Amino acid sequence: MSGQTLALMLISKAAESVMSGMAANAAGKANQIVAQQNAAVMRRQAENARAKAAFDANIQRKQSRQALARGKVGFLKGGVALTGSPVEVLGEAAADFEFQATTTQYGGELDARTFEDQARMTEYGGRVAAWRGKSQQRQSYVSAGVSLLGAAGASGYIKNPFASSPVLPSRAVSPNSYYPSLAKGISQYPPSMTTFATGYATPLQYIP
Repeated sequence: MSGQTLALMLISKAAESVMSGMAANAAGKANQIVAQQNAAVMRRQAENARAKAAFDANIQRKQSRQALARGKVGFLKGGVALTGSPVEVLGEAAADFEFQATTTQYGGELDARTFEDQARMTEYGGRVAAWRGKSQQRQSYVSAGVSLLGAAGASGYIKNPFASSPVLPSRAVSPNSYYPSLAKGISQYPPSMTTFATGYATPLQYIP
């Protein structure tokens, strides 16, 4: 494969990487917009849940007042004085009616908070999607830059510093150049413990 062909392939890869990163970024932004829209819907559902619960509770309270009024009238028509046990019966009935209304309103509040939690989680997911898209775009720029550098090197615009190895100095043949003799007139091999102890070494020490 020629250098020009390799350069064209690397340039094409760089362009493909950039386009992929831009697409990922656009998809992340689109997902964030969709998430924000879904979160807005969930918040409206939360408001509707509270409104419905409040409406139902008011209906129940109105019905309870009517029921208590009928009970009061029934006692009076029956000649029962509103003292003692009749009052206790009406009081217990009123408490039960109010408990039912409060339970209805509380249930609506729980539903509303559930919708609000879902909305927050949906918005968070949208932000994460946007961040991932932006991160992928940045990574694509880095990958494209590497490919373009490779293309420049393949086409000869940039000289490869690793193309030729540096010339190392020739190794001296004589061991004396690396291990100077410690005793004049004696050929010095790699020094042993005897050398450091006595300052004298003989080649016979290294021959088995």
